[in-house]
Amino acid sequence: MQRHIKSVALFGVLIALVSVLVAPAAAQDMPANTITVFGSAETAGTPDQATLELGVDTFTTSVSEAFETSNETVRKIVAEIVALGVAEEDIQTANLSVYSTTRYTPESGDQQGYQVSNTVRVLVRNVDLVDDIINTGIENGATSLYGLYFSVSDPAPLETIAREGAVAQARARAEALAGLLGVQVGEVVAIREDFGGSVPILYADVERAQGGGGGAFVAPGQTSVTVNVTLTFALVR
Repeated sequence: MQRHIKSVALFGVLIALVSVLVAPAAAQDMPANTITVFGSAETAGTPDQATLELGVDTFTTSVSEAFETSNETVRKIVAEIVALGVAEEDIQTANLSVYSTTRYTPESGDQQGYQVSNTVRVLVRNVDLVDDIINTGIENGATSLYGLYFSVSDPAPLETIAREGAVAQARARAEALAGLLGVQVGEVVAIREDFGGSVPILYADVERAQGGGGGAFVAPGQTSVTVNVTLTFALVR
């Protein structure tokens, strides 16, 4: 019993000693006389490119026939898109799958067959062509449209503007807080940036959409870029 009591007491002494040694080290890791603030800014620009995916779903009772029909349709779609001015290297297969399935039709009832899904991704470097590409795809056998996304090919200028705004906001916040505390903001001692990425801001041109005929109509709107920064400043008395 006495041996157990001594062991517990020794363990408690060791814990206390470790706590005393660790506390100063932890205190040294905390920057003294500093202030950390967050800044965020967003800027928008006009998209100059878009990506979209056109899908072709084919169902037949023969897997080889399903592939043959699907391939023929996709080749035709790609050829027509290239004819519109899209480079072949900007068109790639995004998905290709085949599986057995059963379909019901009033004429033949349940029908066992194969579904082939083939999707091509198109990078459109001229946003004025997006409407024509979508309509051309549908007219030539595309059964679905996925992932229409407008973007800026070179977001660096937008990022620079947003970054400058984020830093200015963070500095203004630091100076406001420092003024309330009766101190001044010194040099920056730590910087962290979080890039928010590009987000499309879409809108619809109602008059044009209503005035036009059939087919798809899309408007690129604008793309926004967000930059977040966390700055740590030294405080000067």
